[in-house]
Amino acid sequence: MSSTIKPVNNRRLQLLDFIRGIAIGLMFIFHLSFGLNEMNLINVNFSNDYFWISFRAVIIFLFLTLVGIGLVLSSYKNKNNTYFQSLLSKRLLLLFTYMMLITLFSYYVRPQYYVYFGILHLIFISSILGHALTKVSSKYLLLVSLLFIIIGLSIESPHLNHPLIYWLGLGSNPAISDDFAPLLPWFALVVFGIILGQKLCQSTEINQTISQWRAKNWVTKLICWGGKYSIHLYFLHFQFFYFIIWLMQ
Repeated sequence: MSSTIKPVNNRRLQLLDFIRGIAIGLMFIFHLSFGLNEMNLINVNFSNDYFWISFRAVIIFLFLTLVGIGLVLSSYKNKNNTYFQSLLSKRLLLLFTYMMLITLFSYYVRPQYYVYFGILHLIFISSILGHALTKVSSKYLLLVSLLFIIIGLSIESPHLNHPLIYWLGLGSNPAISDDFAPLLPWFALVVFGIILGQKLCQSTEINQTISQWRAKNWVTKLICWGGKYSIHLYFLHFQFFYFIIWLMQ
């Protein structure tokens, strides 16, 4: 990577926070609608309604692509760290803590639909795997991304329904969980984000455009704030909606 990334080392990229803030806002809407449906205030089939399936896919696309971009920026900022030092970061520790708390809390509230591999679990595993790919050439990463998509969409076997490997996403049984985001094919989006992150680092024009973007009013500043603290907001709002559903039931 060239030195064109230097401006992004000194401060957060507000544009990425803005996009992440939009994603967390869409997630709020999705989970609010899910909660209203559980309380029978609306009638939506989230498993078969194409609008809500697409709505969730957009949210996951934004989150995971930004994860890939963030991994590249972090790897350059901490380029003296070894791979294992990167895995001991505060961010990964926080992700692990939050995902385990979500699993435990959801099991207590709704044991038949508890979250054993949701979006935070996917981000945690993807961050570990993605760190090893940040220095790989984009052309090879594109092949890796396509491979994950092809395998994830084409392989479905009853032999892969075992709980220890079901999170891979290759089992034939439908997932019984309030939030299930398997590694395949979704990790392909993280790889795609890594490719975008590399392009950001290599292009002076793109780098300057993104690094110079600033929130100009209270709405965009609020969205950026939400993006900056998205992991905390995700955890808190997820527990809040579960708690409300539990109270109503």
